[in-house]
Amino acid sequence: MRGLDWPAFFISLERANYLYVALLLIWSSATYFLRSLRWRILLITHKKIPPLNVFWANMAGYLGNTVFPARAGEFIRAAYIARKETIPVVFVLATGITERLIDLAALVIIGAASLFFVDAFPKSVQSALERFAIAAVIGVMFIFLLPLFHGLAARIINILPFLGKSTKSGLYQILQHFFQGLKAIANIQQGLLFLFFTLLIWFMDGLGMAWIALSLHKSLSLAQSLLFISALGISSAIPSTPGYVGIYQFVAVTVLMPFGFEREAALALILITQALNLLVVSFWGGPGVWIGSRGVLVTQTKKPDGELHD
Repeated sequence: MRGLDWPAFFISLERANYLYVALLLIWSSATYFLRSLRWRILLITHKKIPPLNVFWANMAGYLGNTVFPARAGEFIRAAYIARKETIPVVFVLATGITERLIDLAALVIIGAASLFFVDAFPKSVQSALERFAIAAVIGVMFIFLLPLFHGLAARIINILPFLGKSTKSGLYQILQHFFQGLKAIANIQQGLLFLFFTLLIWFMDGLGMAWIALSLHKSLSLAQSLLFISALGISSAIPSTPGYVGIYQFVAVTVLMPFGFEREAALALILITQALNLLVVSFWGGPGVWIGSRGVLVTQTKKPDGELHD
């Protein structure tokens, strides 16, 4: 923000066409629903779950990521599904880890592919992209190779002398659920469907970012937009401030200025993007948190006397 021309910044916001932003509220809501359907692909390997339940859990998690630091929303959505659907929380967390690592790998690939279609590209972001590419490859290898060590982990638990039989049994059960969650992506049919949803989601996000640029009377090609959201997505993969404040501003200035954006326009664009995302996440995440906080339904049974009892 140092050296920002504040009058020019506010003029950029004032002259924006907010009709585009209003339409993007619906567009962004659709992408969030697709994200919940994608996560459901992994979850239903354990149990059939209604799509809306996954949607509410996902939005509650995204709201948690917006409010709390260090991506605490991942634990919120895992606890939500585990409680509502009586699924082991370690299984849900494992599917969440799988989803995020695959997402990171997809962002790196999208960002790298976009380089072939853009003229200007900041060296600092290119260097960061290369480092994250290595991390993404390691993460994907981790997902597919870790289940091979299931037997080794079980044997280590069994030989630990200071653990009782019941403790070993509990740890082994947790281990089983965790590896089951990691292997959810290994099925070819599920993996291809998961990949299709991933590409569709990021393509829609790329178009959405280009529309936000149009609202500011600026132009972003699809390749430039995909490169930008790749940088934003990679930056959000690490623990950061609530709502990624400061992180996204740095990425916007670094990536967009070489594409002909003034600093003021770049910061105006990311401010609108964050405000739009906050509106959508709050609109859907708020009800998601409320639904998730409701007590477990009481099952009623009828005794021989005909009276209903809890």
